[in-house]
Amino acid sequence: MALQRLTAQELSAAPTLFASFMGQADSEYKTVGELLEIYRERCKTLDADEDHANDLRVERFKRDMSSESWTDDVVMRIGVFDDTVLVIDGIHRGIAYLGCIEDGISPDRLPGLHVRV
Repeated sequence: MALQRLTAQELSAAPTLFASFMGQADSEYKTVGELLEIYRERCKTLDADEDHANDLRVERFKRDMSSESWTDDVVMRIGVFDDTVLVIDGIHRGIAYLGCIEDGISPDRLPGLHVRV
């Protein structure tokens, strides 16, 4: 499988297989950008003991990416379900990548961003 470069804008708009995230449920798939918004709101109130899905790992990912200790590219994996393309793997890494961008870190200082096609 080949890797294709992905922009932060494309990642933000990419639908994921998550309709529910961090206790917020919906009937529609959320984009990575929407998941970042939910994360930013919910991470303030979610205790680590209550984080059974390990969603708070996004903070660790952000620290690693922004400090350049993240040594690999950020690779998203997609799947096709009933003619709908969804991000199925790398979602938390994608949320962290977008969080770094929103925090003002230049994409030049972050790992490469790719989708496996």
